[in-house]
Amino acid sequence: MDMTSLVRHERASKPPPLAADGTPRLPHVAYDDEGYPHSDGAPLAQNTPQADQIFYAFPALKTILRERFPDAFVASDLLIYPRPRDLKASVAPDVFVAFGAGDHARLSYKLWEGEPVPAFVLEVLSGTTADKDLGEKRDKYADMGVREFWVFDPFGARIPDRVAGYQLHGRRYRPIPPLPGTRVVLSDVLGLEFREERGSLRIHDPATGEDLQSHREGQIDKLAAQRRATAEAERADAEAERANALAAENARLRRRLKRYESGQAS
Repeated sequence: MDMTSLVRHERASKPPPLAADGTPRLPHVAYDDEGYPHSDGAPLAQNTPQADQIFYAFPALKTILRERFPDAFVASDLLIYPRPRDLKASVAPDVFVAFGAGDHARLSYKLWEGEPVPAFVLEVLSGTTADKDLGEKRDKYADMGVREFWVFDPFGARIPDRVAGYQLHGRRYRPIPPLPGTRVVLSDVLGLEFREERGSLRIHDPATGEDLQSHREGQIDKLAAQRRATAEAERADAEAERANALAAENARLRRRLKRYESGQAS
């Protein structure tokens, strides 16, 4: 048998690599060294309204929580594994927050390895994911002990007020009532308020009295601040030039007056 045939024979006789649960690995999914997939294989968003809300909430929460809770971990579409070898129990929230986890890179989130149970989960609904988000995934979060489960419905098809929060009581979630006279819902674990505004999710920080900004809003404000700073610098330069010109003119007039007074004296 030549070398090429030998290699082919060895490849054919070698058993296929297995996932953590003993099933064959899927060729289009990346796995870690222990056979756990990095992704559930599903796209993060099914449409642009859903994507817009996820891409607003994830970086906005990551920014503010990193400042206030340096050990907090904020992730998006990262697979959580509650038990070893049980791939069917895994779930990938649109956004989740875990306190005490440390903000470092992970390929997956394995609770049995000592990772803290997430305290907050947000799912943004779409027509194809709503049933799973409000059923199977919600049950998995309750089983894990996730303290707050949040939902935003960009189209209002399943959640009339579009935003809803739930607190875990025992093994069941109970709705968090809006603040009196409003459609604003407060997250106890984050200390932030959630509401719908013109079809979009808005997160409000009661401590500062301001809404959390999207990346685009932050860039617009940054550009506006730069323009204001440039305008202020230009005004300051213009005022300095006028002051210098006025000082030079006053000096010229004083010299002229001095020469005139010297001539009169002579």
